[in-house]
Amino acid sequence: MRDQGFYNLVATLAAVVAISVVTAVPGFSSSGSAPAAGAARTSRVNLTVSLNGTTGWPQFVPANFSVPVGPVVITIVDQDAPMSWPACSCRVAGTVGGFERVNGTAESQVSDSNVAHTFTVPSLGLNVLSPGASTVTFTIDLPHAGSFPRFCEAPCGSNGYEGPPMGVPGYMTGTISVD
Repeated sequence: MRDQGFYNLVATLAAVVAISVVTAVPGFSSSGSAPAAGAARTSRVNLTVSLNGTTGWPQFVPANFSVPVGPVVITIVDQDAPMSWPACSCRVAGTVGGFERVNGTAESQVSDSNVAHTFTVPSLGLNVLSPGASTVTFTIDLPHAGSFPRFCEAPCGSNGYEGPPMGVPGYMTGTISVD
């Protein structure tokens, strides 16, 4: 039989693990309570830029998505190859704080030596750069409901801006619906 000290140690470790799990849950405080009344709840959206298996074209998946009014954290996992875009001003705009995180590092301007795509929503003043083979995270605050078209500004088509997938619905264009 094990002694009481062993069981006390196991109970203590279990309590520490349980507290760690509760504090890591987004949207909740360490006390386990919900956000304060009237506080905007942060939504999260995960997007992937990958090559379509049929066409070989890069595409944002999902192309269209819906979120509620308020803060939204968007993560883009860009699986496309790194590309150079010398004509890019590459300045981040329209995000909370004026920056995006590229592989965890805060950037307000991204090097034009690797901008595979952009996530651009002119009506929101949003311009986020997506380097190839990277993970980009940013926060936007959506103040009102509406439908907001988004597109990629980087010339990622087979013929620059003229060829697909540029302008092809479901590839480099889509819509954010805000409820």
